[in-house]
Amino acid sequence: MRGAVIAFTFLFILSTSNVFSANYKAYRTQTPPTIDGLANEECWQNARWAFINQPFDGKALPDSADFHGRYKVVWDAARVYVLMEITDDKLVDNRVNPKDNYWQDDIAEFFFDEDYIKQGHECGTEAFNAFAYHIAGVPCDKNNYTNGSIVPFDAANAVHHVIDLGADCNTANALNLDDHVKMKISKNGNKYSWELEFKIFDKNYNQNISTNIPVTLTPNKVMGFAIAYCDDDSGVRDNMIGTVANHNDYSGKYPFFQFTNEYETLTLNDSVLSVPTAIHSPSILKGAMFWPNPAGNTISFKINDIDNHFNQIDIYNLAGMTVLSQNWVASQTSIDVSLLRSGNYILGAFYTDGQYLQHFIKE
Repeated sequence: MRGAVIAFTFLFILSTSNVFSANYKAYRTQTPPTIDGLANEECWQNARWAFINQPFDGKALPDSADFHGRYKVVWDAARVYVLMEITDDKLVDNRVNPKDNYWQDDIAEFFFDEDYIKQGHECGTEAFNAFAYHIAGVPCDKNNYTNGSIVPFDAANAVHHVIDLGADCNTANALNLDDHVKMKISKNGNKYSWELEFKIFDKNYNQNISTNIPVTLTPNKVMGFAIAYCDDDSGVRDNMIGTVANHNDYSGKYPFFQFTNEYETLTLNDSVLSVPTAIHSPSILKGAMFWPNPAGNTISFKINDIDNHFNQIDIYNLAGMTVLSQNWVASQTSIDVSLLRSGNYILGAFYTDGQYLQHFIKE
């Protein structure tokens, strides 16, 4: 019976959690993060990861050693903040001029449609119905825009150029939109942590003036939103992996990312998310806490609910198989997960009235 409940609950979690959904619910942050690539602020501890794992270009996905991506989003009235973690075995940028075939390099594309109205988007008169920010993964010298040399990620003069088409559909005349995005990337082996701050503009944006004012963000606002990562291992784009699967409609007037309502959504929730977050089934527990997530070698689970008696903690993989069991010994229990492989798991704590279930990632 327990296995059937677990299997059903997995389906529930997979269908409702931000971790698996491109229709992302972003929670408000009271304190904006410092954009330094370190991502050590409380708001990032609170937000949930979602995956970049869809075949945006219709091709077979690369294996996890070649590419793995995930992201988090929070917001305040002034900005949208994104934390993106990319594992990429080979970072390539063969073009120094940021407008030279910019879509072929290792870049990330962030799609924002401020009003999420069904409209075309690419260039010309439709250019600013949405924004498709092409952001270089490799930093260049900000003191020389057209011919800046590649510099280290932590260099004081490092900039990751931001490009999008405007009124001119000639890619050689694409716009420099560096001032729309503040960002920093930190590198640890093949893992790159992108921390970004986006100004959000509406369709009235005018590329010919410098006084465009970003919109003020409000609770319950819904925007079109998607992320795609262009993986370049050979000097040209090998894969484009995103948060939404491509419709492969390249012959139509508006191939996927040029049709604004085909993005998924970003909903600005007014709640400030508290640590830790969890999914409860079938009842809500009092004072349940789980940390950290993602997990390293140890996870901790604490419960202050005196009305329920716990007897066991199990950990399952996403196939529903038990990979670790531990007896409940105190109100706070530490669990050694060092022997688990990196991946996604569910913690199940069984108590008098049912079970507490928490998705977590083992790094």
